[in-house]
Amino acid sequence: MDKKDQRINVTLFSTLEYEMVKALAALHGTSFSSVVAKGFSEWLKENFITELEFHRDAEIHLKKINGSAPTDNLFYKDEANFIHPWRGE
Repeated sequence: MDKKDQRINVTLFSTLEYEMVKALAALHGTSFSSVVAKGFSEWLKENFITELEFHRDAEIHLKKINGSAPTDNLFYKDEANFIHPWRGE
């Protein structure tokens, strides 16, 4: 990534995770940051769409139960007109 304003600082959840990242960086001869970036990139490829769809489904379910959905989600319009920003719709 070339743009410094597009960087994210990460704090791992445990010392064990830190030691695992440290070991992988040493094995690959790379930085801790590169190890975390690769891991997060792989997680996004596997989970991004599923996470968005899960939240959309939860909003639709809440709308059916309560007659309305939370209003703080910028992607939500209604069940028939759900915005898919990652699909360009």
